[in-house]
Amino acid sequence: MDKRISKTRDAIIDAYLELIFEKKEQKITISELAQRANIARKTFYLHYESLEDIMRDAAHRKIDELLHILEKKRFFSNPFETDVLFQSLNQLMEPDIEFYRFLSRENPNTFFWTEVKRIIISTTVEVYQDKVDFPAQELRLYAEYFVAGAVAVYVAWLRGELTLPLSDLARISGEATSHGIRKPKELRG
Repeated sequence: MDKRISKTRDAIIDAYLELIFEKKEQKITISELAQRANIARKTFYLHYESLEDIMRDAAHRKIDELLHILEKKRFFSNPFETDVLFQSLNQLMEPDIEFYRFLSRENPNTFFWTEVKRIIISTTVEVYQDKVDFPAQELRLYAEYFVAGAVAVYVAWLRGELTLPLSDLARISGEATSHGIRKPKELRG
């Protein structure tokens, strides 16, 4: 992507997120968003068709960051190391924790979380399809189950419903993913 396009989109996303934090439930207009991003209103429409497109782009960017972190940690060569997955998720979230908390507090079913789940599910299916001996539908079901649970746990933590350190959340989520409810005794407590 051209650096100018990327820079403009970054400015639009940043302005949108600032306005979300400031205005909470109040409607955000394209005009005020363009003004905040220091662009012309027509420039907005060169990059996005709607405000939902901004959140879709933001979700894709966050997932791209997560995939980059996972790649650096060599997760894809051994995707059964679920601890690495959750530690990477924590690494992604920690610098922008207030952003994630806000999205979780305001409405846990926002378009952002739906888009994040959709992208992670398709990525999960892609990563595991050659590593497990499941029919495609079964793998998709596992991915849906796993991703929906992981997102729900993180959203609950971000909303303050789970009061353990983020590192413990990652460790326990990794154990739950690996062992389910039948956690071996040596891993308990």
